[in-house]
Amino acid sequence: MDPDPNTANFFIDNIGLFIAMLICLICSGFFSATETAFTSFNKIRMKNNAQDGNKRASLVIKLEEKYEKLLTGILIGNNIVNIALSSIATLYFIALFEGVQLDNANSIGSTVSTAVVTVAVLIFGEISPKVIARQNPDKVAMSFAPIINAIMIVLTPLTFVFGAWSNLMVKLFHSKEQNTMTEEELITIVDEAEEGGALESEEGDLIRSAIEFSDVSAGDILTPRVDICAIPKDATVEEIAKTFIENSFSRLPVYGEDIDDIVGILHEKDFFIAYHNNNKTVSKYIQKPVHVSEHIKITDLLQTLKTKKCHMAIVVDEFGGTMGIVTMEDIIEELIGDVFDEHDEVTNDYKELPDGSFNVKCSADLDDFFDKFEISVDDDEDQPQTVNGFIMKELETFPQVGDSFEYQNLRIEIKKIGSKRVEEVNVSVIQKEETKDEE
Repeated sequence: MDPDPNTANFFIDNIGLFIAMLICLICSGFFSATETAFTSFNKIRMKNNAQDGNKRASLVIKLEEKYEKLLTGILIGNNIVNIALSSIATLYFIALFEGVQLDNANSIGSTVSTAVVTVAVLIFGEISPKVIARQNPDKVAMSFAPIINAIMIVLTPLTFVFGAWSNLMVKLFHSKEQNTMTEEELITIVDEAEEGGALESEEGDLIRSAIEFSDVSAGDILTPRVDICAIPKDATVEEIAKTFIENSFSRLPVYGEDIDDIVGILHEKDFFIAYHNNNKTVSKYIQKPVHVSEHIKITDLLQTLKTKKCHMAIVVDEFGGTMGIVTMEDIIEELIGDVFDEHDEVTNDYKELPDGSFNVKCSADLDDFFDKFEISVDDDEDQPQTVNGFIMKELETFPQVGDSFEYQNLRIEIKKIGSKRVEEVNVSVIQKEETKDEE
């Protein structure tokens, strides 16, 4: 069967419309890919490329800095080509159906045009280019940057008008919410990077510690006064030497009347220099102490210790009494984790028993305890710092060995008592079935 000469003549006569539709479709894909690329490219990598002299990377950064103007230009261009594509396609299909002498050619042509343009724009103008740009955002952004920059220059009058309208809308519907990134959002980014394999577990922990570092106060990391090893001001050199040797500390607080009257810090090296020289007085080696509030942030405390050239601070309470001490090592451990030297005794706060329960030292941090046993608590609830404080709060009295209580899905039994505090407890997880039977 020979081809219809009228149909052949139609394609020849309307080749211009067909090429115009292809150009509009390509432009639609270009604008869609550009929008996705500029929202997805790696800013840090792009800035590094720009600093290395990559001119296209520099142009990408320049365009991204004026993103609202860029987005306005992209949307204007995309809408222009999509509307033009729809109009040209309508003319094209109406002419096609008029050429074959169909009734209602205008109605049929408009309907077919709408269907074809919708499918074509979705596949070739939106989905495909955006998927490609999403996979290679840096390359697409740098490749298209000169073209989109030229288009924005041409569209300057329109971008100015629509930009003014956009600014008016922002003023009318301005939100009071802060657009700055929160710590929680930063930690979420770190978690996602760790899950994606971009960060190792240790690297993720370090970054999370750095993000949360400024939120920690001296009261959160101090060694409490009951655990302070200190010497009286009138101690003999033999007594001081014995204390240093038995406890292996590099520094000791020196007190006057009592532990609430800390008058200085004695360094081990300074003392043994005096001791070696048979100097019976060490008062000239005692350094002036640094006193801080429990509420001081450890970032400020670190700066204070650096300025004072001191490695230990005395934390005082609201009444001026000694609450505890904080060392430079305590601050560093908050950032990088526990640090042990050759003389430190490595202790484990949690010891798992054969029956699945745990013996827990009550000096353990309460937040770590909750994390260990997956206990959820209200952030607004005022909680003690240690497991011992938590037990005293729950029992509301000083407990005895053998006393026990339940907290959420845990059964806690007192195993060891010191003179002034609980030292060790046994913690077992209550199974769901057991909980139901008790109910």
